Amino acid sequence: MTDVDNADAPSMPLFYTNPVPVSAARHGDWKVKNNREFRYAADVHAVPILAEEIPQLQAFYPIVFTGGDSPAVMALLGLRAGQNLFVDKDGKWRPNTLVPAYIQRYPFLLVEVPEDKRLILIMEEDANLVGPDYEVPLFKDGQGTPEGEEILNYCVTFNNSARLTQEFCKELAARDLLVDQRADVVTPDGKRLSLSGFRIIDEQKFNALPDEVFLEWRKRNWIGLVYAHFVSLGRWQSLIDILKEHPDAEV
Repeated sequence: MTDVDNADAPSMPLFYTNPVPVSAARHGDWKVKNNREFRYAADVHAVPILAEEIPQLQAFYPIVFTGGDSPAVMALLGLRAGQNLFVDKDGKWRPNTLVPAYIQRYPFLLVEVPEDKRLILIMEEDANLVGPDYEVPLFKDGQGTPEGEEILNYCVTFNNSARLTQEFCKELAARDLLVDQRADVVTPDGKRLSLSGFRIIDEQKFNALPDEVFLEWRKRNWIGLVYAHFVSLGRWQSLIDILKEHPDAEV
């Protein structure tokens, strides 16, 4: 049984263990690897996504919500804990498949310093992705590079989108639209799996929303997100089909 609610249980954000501020003093000669590998995500079966990604990601992953008063929206990457069917043995992501922004943002992270009321860019010093021997410089002559500025801007945009995503998820919870769900699937070798610990939008409750709420959601571009979520729930079979390509994968 897979429990999605435990996918991001640690206090640190998923993937990060000891991030440090990015600085010219510490990282003056550090560079980012051009052709990244995704080994860091190989053991993750569910990852947070942004609301604006749902219409694109629904073509590849089942999209569900976590429980609690502050639910998050997640893309499911595997059929059991510790299994990402989209990363191969060489650390490459499945071809022609969109990689969620949360995974692409790593090893960087933009965090707020409450006492200073400012944001700082921090980084997990993952030697597989960043270090002196790679291609994309963060600094030159002690100053930030255009490439480093792009990374910062990506993280700023991510944080802004994450706040909007929280608003969407909180509204779903406040209107009691999220219901517990379980998925029962049969693997290619005949094993039966029961996946639980996630929630979906109750279609009947959604259709019963007052007209004024529906119109407000349409203005906020939320209606399309809901329908994309519904469509994504047909992607369970996609995970099973991918599993057929990995006969040695444990389930």
